[in-house]
Amino acid sequence: MVGARIPQAWQQQIQGIAVASGRTEAQIVREAIAAYLGQVNPDGVATALASLQSRVEILEGKLAGNGRLVG
Repeated sequence: MVGARIPQAWQQQIQGIAVASGRTEAQIVREAIAAYLGQVNPDGVATALASLQSRVEILEGKLAGNGRLVG
């Protein structure tokens, strides 16, 4: 376990990224440290891609629904 004090602005950015990506703040911090150390977890990348794909599918569904209302 590693702990560190960070500026409040960083904390807010981490929270925003976590909410926008559907991941936890801990995941965001671990990924940032891994990137800094030049280490990439393939499972983390796969999970992030799956999450993004799911979110895109949801948005596409909403857009298709809106198109039916307009068209």
